[in-house]
Amino acid sequence: MDSKSAKLIKVSLSLQTVEAYDGGARIHRFECVSGDGDHPTDKGMFVIMRKYEIYTSHAYHVPMNYAMFFTDDGKALHQYHGPGFEFVRAMKTSVSDWFGSHGCVRLQEADARTLFDWAPVGTHVHVF
Repeated sequence: MDSKSAKLIKVSLSLQTVEAYDGGARIHRFECVSGDGDHPTDKGMFVIMRKYEIYTSHAYHVPMNYAMFFTDDGKALHQYHGPGFEFVRAMKTSVSDWFGSHGCVRLQEADARTLFDWAPVGTHVHVF
């Protein structure tokens, strides 16, 4: 990947942030909630394999709109539909890793939509 000409999404598990880069320049920065202690978000380099603007989880039967799948087992960046995003994120970062997703990276609706519109299939995702 040529970092000067490619789009890249960076997911920081320790900071609970998602950053979007284009040509080495940061374009977007969002807060997120990643996997919990029993269902961690995979670390490594991935590629967005498929995208769905409207999507429902087959495993958990919950909405995952603006889903961008980056693992074969269904982990995705997507909209968070539960209550209290900021509360859940604060609890995850300061109290317990029990608060989190089943491995996905969840974003607030406007942020998920922005990232979905910005990143095409094939965009690299670095989770660390």
